[in-house]
Amino acid sequence: MALTAKHKKTAHVLGCLFLVYLSWGSSFIGIKFAIESFPAFLLCGLRMTLASILLYLFTWLKGERQSPTLNDIRQYCILAFFMVLVSSGFLCKGQESVASGTAAMVFGSVPVWMALTGWLFFREPRPTLKQCIGLAGGLAGLALLGLHHGGSGDTSIWGLLLAVIAALGWVVGSFYSKRHHDGSKLSVMRGSAVLMFLGGMQSFVAALITGEFAEFHPEHVSMSSIAALIYLVVAGAIIGYTCYIWLLFHTRTAVAISYEYVNPVIGVFLGWLLANERVDAFIVIACCLTVLSVFFVVSKPPKKLTPQ
Repeated sequence: MALTAKHKKTAHVLGCLFLVYLSWGSSFIGIKFAIESFPAFLLCGLRMTLASILLYLFTWLKGERQSPTLNDIRQYCILAFFMVLVSSGFLCKGQESVASGTAAMVFGSVPVWMALTGWLFFREPRPTLKQCIGLAGGLAGLALLGLHHGGSGDTSIWGLLLAVIAALGWVVGSFYSKRHHDGSKLSVMRGSAVLMFLGGMQSFVAALITGEFAEFHPEHVSMSSIAALIYLVVAGAIIGYTCYIWLLFHTRTAVAISYEYVNPVIGVFLGWLLANERVDAFIVIACCLTVLSVFFVVSKPPKKLTPQ
């Protein structure tokens, strides 16, 4: 039986969601291994630039010849600042002093910030009582995480703050993307390539300003860091960004950001399994609060009954 257009779109959505869950849930541990040899902003620049070149070449081989216009470059430059330089670059910088599982939990609060930012700055509906409970739970999870790690001394408050800023950059970029994607004739893949290339260039500038090029020693790069960089290019950048942007354009925001249910769990588990990161009762409670807060925030309000 042939699939209908609706079924095909559903299958496409589910496939993209699965790829986003898998690629971004494991990116935190990938960053942890990569920054052992690469400085944070330099890593972000290498990752995004390599991914953009490969993705652009792929679209060219598929026959796409549409070049970005000046307006495309302007829009994607703004978008790249938030979704690449701030989100990915600051995350890498924060993970220099924050465990990968902790970073995953911070990003797990993105839907909380989405709801709050949309209401305060983008004229979206005021959060319902259930969503307010979710907002409170998510903020409580972050506070518990910060107090616990800050008191134990194994995570710097500065690193945690950088991770929070990175998450907020992703929120702002996502809102900007949904409101300014109309008018571009670029495909999602080619648009993602342009986005990552511009973000990669911005990250290189940040690396230059912070002196990372002088600190980098190619002869000391380990094989595990090279493998992590390759994984981040293919999975975290090419697959993750392309699928996420497609979801933003073709589904509700709540569906597109539903990967945040899974990221904290995958991040904490892989950090414990592959990097011997500590997982105790406080971290489990913070993780549960984060996941539950997302569930409350993205849940749809009940439909009002109309008189018959």
